[in-house]
Amino acid sequence: MKKILFIFLLFFVIFLIYYFNINNNIHYLSMGDYLSYGINNDNIVDNNYSDNIKKHYKNKIDKYINYSSIDDYRVMDLLNDINDNKIIKYKDKEYTIQNLLIKANYITLSIGMNDLRNKNKITYQYMDELINDIEKLFILIRKYNKDRIDYLGFYNVINNETLIGYANTRLKLICDKNKINYIDISNLKCFISESYPNNEGYNYITDQILNFTK
Repeated sequence: MKKILFIFLLFFVIFLIYYFNINNNIHYLSMGDYLSYGINNDNIVDNNYSDNIKKHYKNKIDKYINYSSIDDYRVMDLLNDINDNKIIKYKDKEYTIQNLLIKANYITLSIGMNDLRNKNKITYQYMDELINDIEKLFILIRKYNKDRIDYLGFYNVINNETLIGYANTRLKLICDKNKINYIDISNLKCFISESYPNNEGYNYITDQILNFTK
């Protein structure tokens, strides 16, 4: 009887250690465009929400990788990178993007702004096509990852509040459909210098993510 009790207690202790380690260790993957990278109008990275989140969870972060691009990185670029299982280099180490998705238990994603910034004329039809591509991206990412994903909506980069409002309404719907948290950054326009966020803007994005409640 004592032996059985000892074995039970041993397994219970092992379970507790495993449970608390699993819940305290965060594998954080930030993905996306210039917003997740943190570029400003001077083409300098002074501040970004990805690093801010890492600092916030510093005692729990087990691994942090920022897979972002300051170039004209668009939705189809990320879709292709995942489908092709692109090999990326981060801090002198190589990773495949599918493996990063599988191992992450927290992902932040900002993508789609370049698709708007670099289009001369934005119509409802174009916006619908873009959002359909974003949903394809959500479905693909969910193929590899079932944990928490936060997606940043659009701010008014095209000077058309009505169309951006329409897009964000649709984005929230497809986020809910795919069990992804929709992060509203529509008020980011208050923190824009020329066309990119300033330091206060990146702090605003950080707060929107950290203060998110369903």
